[in-house]
Amino acid sequence: MAKIKRTVRATSEMTLSSMSDIAFLLIIFFLVTSIFLMKDGLQISMPDKNGAPVFMAADKILTVEFRKDSILYVKDKRLNLDEIKSELLKWNSEKPDGAILLKISGELPYEKAVTLIDAVKSSGESRFSVRMI
Repeated sequence: MAKIKRTVRATSEMTLSSMSDIAFLLIIFFLVTSIFLMKDGLQISMPDKNGAPVFMAADKILTVEFRKDSILYVKDKRLNLDEIKSELLKWNSEKPDGAILLKISGELPYEKAVTLIDAVKSSGESRFSVRMI
């Protein structure tokens, strides 16, 4: 009986169809198991709509106006954003039961408005109102 020799040829190709399946499974695994970070928004406590309105005397209200050209005015005195915190700390020490009225231009970038609100909160003031102009 004659033997037939088979030649085994080494192929340089690999089937990649199973690799794509594994890649998609890994992507799905990491999407499902990853933690989505939720950014904290700006925490502002709103007044109760059923509560009685609070009336304050005009001398107990500090008006801070932030215009669209990024200029701050405190009691008609021009300040920059770095000086506002010291002014607010001084106001807190003079009138601890006072409040701050923030008049912010609607054309001002949100980043600057949030920076002003953060400066007010970091000065220790808890009673402030925001009004768009």
